[in-house]
Amino acid sequence: MINVNQLASDIIREVGGKQNIKELFHCVTRLRFYLKDTSVINVEKIKKLDGVLGVQFQTEQLQIIIGNDVEIVYNAIITKTGFVMDQETKEKKEKMRIGGFFETISAIILPIIPVMAGTGILKGIITIMTSFLGFDSASTLITVMSIVADTVFYFMPFFIAYTSAKRFKTNIPMALLLAGFLLYPTMTAGLANKLGPMSLFGLPIPFVKYAASSIPIILSVYVMKYIYKWVDSIVPQLLRLVFTPLIVAVVMAPITLGITGPIANYISLGIANLFTWLFNTSPLLAGAIIGATRSLLVFTGMHLSLGAVILQNIAVRGYDVILPVNTMGTMAIFGTCLGVWFKVKKAENKSIAASASISSFLGITEPGIYGILLKYKNALIADMIAGGIAGAFVAYFGGTSNAYVNSCILSLPVFVGPGFWAVCVGMAISTVLGFSIVVFLGVDEKEGSEKQKAEPANNEIAENGSNTIGSIYSPIQGKSVLLSKVSDKVFSSEVLGKGIAIIPTGLEVKAPFDGTVTTVAGHALGLTSSDGIECVIHVGLETVNMKKAPLDVKVQPGDQFKTGELLAYMDIKAIKAAGYDAITPIVITNSDNYKDVFTNLEKEEVVIGEKILTIIM
Repeated sequence: MINVNQLASDIIREVGGKQNIKELFHCVTRLRFYLKDTSVINVEKIKKLDGVLGVQFQTEQLQIIIGNDVEIVYNAIITKTGFVMDQETKEKKEKMRIGGFFETISAIILPIIPVMAGTGILKGIITIMTSFLGFDSASTLITVMSIVADTVFYFMPFFIAYTSAKRFKTNIPMALLLAGFLLYPTMTAGLANKLGPMSLFGLPIPFVKYAASSIPIILSVYVMKYIYKWVDSIVPQLLRLVFTPLIVAVVMAPITLGITGPIANYISLGIANLFTWLFNTSPLLAGAIIGATRSLLVFTGMHLSLGAVILQNIAVRGYDVILPVNTMGTMAIFGTCLGVWFKVKKAENKSIAASASISSFLGITEPGIYGILLKYKNALIADMIAGGIAGAFVAYFGGTSNAYVNSCILSLPVFVGPGFWAVCVGMAISTVLGFSIVVFLGVDEKEGSEKQKAEPANNEIAENGSNTIGSIYSPIQGKSVLLSKVSDKVFSSEVLGKGIAIIPTGLEVKAPFDGTVTTVAGHALGLTSSDGIECVIHVGLETVNMKKAPLDVKVQPGDQFKTGELLAYMDIKAIKAAGYDAITPIVITNSDNYKDVFTNLEKEEVVIGEKILTIIM
């Protein structure tokens, strides 16, 4: 645990004292200073402070990266300085709240995307089976498949209630109760029978379609957060277990059914109608804008915010027009990365471009965006042109989707319909254009080198919009191997998580980040970084069976460490003598908590302290 008061005092001193602070505010991971005199800042001393993860300048702004404790450190600094923001800073804070809104929507939608993507593709397969392959839509097979495909969409309020409660840090069972209000049989039957609103003491409760919706439950859970907190504060502690949920349920029922639910539903309809109007009025313009800015939206973390709009379109109309255009943006990234791979000469750059191409083709665009588009100016230009043209084409010819899935080639079944041909042609257009424009404009391989030098060297945590990048540094020396090439299927199938493997040539095992030792075994170490990344270093395969442990461990559970500190020694000779493989998987066991985990090595040989994994949070 960091000493917050000491850290606050140290930071104030190293930035030149209270009198040197012109403006101060914070975001989700870092303190942001505007200072009167930047020459007095001691950056190296700030970097070494306990609790500081990194320091960098962005234009004229000093950013001190703290991580999850940024708010309490900020409050401690404010307490010591008595600093009051001026009007300009207040306006910046308001802008940050807008960004926070998009970040919140993204965080709520993100955990549900895998199950929506999987079952969404199944909806497309059902459409193909019944429309083109002669399957009876009333058959038991199609009925069961439809149950599987439709459940997550119909009961969407329950899924959203769960993730909303986690995001807003409120009571999860109570949030699920609110979803139950919205989908209670009385509500669904009233909607089906087109009944007029009920009246509760004069408050109208309309029968609204909440199945497959997201915004009504998000707003309801947000309101419940404050009501629950207030009720819990006034109910005596001995009675809270029963009476807090009772009171909150009674209060939130009319609020959810008569106020937040209907209001949010009308907002959702308004947003859906706005996009429908835009696509009906000028599909070329709408498709061009959304297709061209796809990579920029991912970069700022706002792309998932459109998920609520897409879900609302599907809920109200049974189809959506945004997702096909998004897919054009994804395929443009694929084509662009492929073009960069074709043009670059350096082996390490070719390797990065090839990896980003494959990831983008499968719908994982972050490696392409961060590793290619933000590194090479011409690549970004090519991506935007290709995505815009293909997006305009697909929007003009009426491409639609019948489910929410990842925007990638694997999602083709959900686009089956009148505009399916346009989606297929659009994919080809975006890919070929992205590739061709990069080849025509060329790639300057010197671009991005200075940016790479400026990255924080100690447990890099850098924000890009609302995305955070975490880095894992090699704990051992050796030869890198893709995890999929490891002979043990438990590791190669990534059932334990994503990562990399290293065939060790050195004996030392050092810390891959700042963090805490969670588990110690004779053959493996479990570590948790200061920002929650869970990592297992498994020395050798099946080495748990060795009579003498292959690790000489120098730490204990609960010990804290800094990047590069010695954790253990390996006995490679003993491993080989016992007939076991010394290859060492390094696995991020909570990979599912992040948008992506990918390798970024530029050569086969690895030294201790070299960045081996990047995590998009």
